[in-house]
Amino acid sequence: MKQYKKHIFICENIRGEDDSRKSCGKSDSANIRQLFKTKLKELNLSNIIRANGAACLGQCKHGPVAVVYPEGTWYKNLKLENVEEIVQSHLINDEPVRRLILKNEE
Repeated sequence: MKQYKKHIFICENIRGEDDSRKSCGKSDSANIRQLFKTKLKELNLSNIIRANGAACLGQCKHGPVAVVYPEGTWYKNLKLENVEEIVQSHLINDEPVRRLILKNEE
């Protein structure tokens, strides 16, 4: 079985039209996930770092959200322009991007 050094899950949940809560899947999260996958492949890291879409991660009001394991670091309000920084700083150099972290008390 293949073991990954890190794994990032990006919420892609899409709520129904009648649901007033924010929906990560309606906030470009599929494109964010795809960009993570593309960057990791370009850097020849897709064999040790995996990017996956996820169903609801329970942090809708902060979305799009993602969580990096094994450390369990959560990111909030993600945009396409955040992907490169997270890849370089956190996924490669183990330095989370502090300004994007979803804190426990939020």
